[in-house]
Amino acid sequence: MGNRCILTLENDKGEQHPVALYLHWNGGLESVLAFIQYTWDTYPRGHGDLFTFHARLCQVLGNFFPDGMCLYGHPLENADGWAEGCDNGRFHFTIGAKAFELKGRAAEVEQAKLHKYWTEERNIFASIKDAMPKAEVVA
Repeated sequence: MGNRCILTLENDKGEQHPVALYLHWNGGLESVLAFIQYTWDTYPRGHGDLFTFHARLCQVLGNFFPDGMCLYGHPLENADGWAEGCDNGRFHFTIGAKAFELKGRAAEVEQAKLHKYWTEERNIFASIKDAMPKAEVVA
């Protein structure tokens, strides 16, 4: 039970982060894309720096899911095996200096942005921001 996914990152040189993230809840693309977008918008020091972006993404996810039951890390080499058991499979993003991109499933992005999480007046970005410690939110 859950809405699970595996989330992996690489830089624009094709170097992959060695830790794949497992989300037990909010693992649909509409949520995952929002977490990536929020991290991108809030922590510009991670642009082009895979390890910094990964750390900030973990920070955002950990704050959003404070019970510790949603976010896990797995060695990258196990990502595909874990993704087979996930409702949403694997989302693999390239984190570049100027933009991020969902690899292999890019056609799904625009549809995900039409989800109510993105379109409601009180959207997922407000929920993410509310979950962050006030001192960490960058204007």
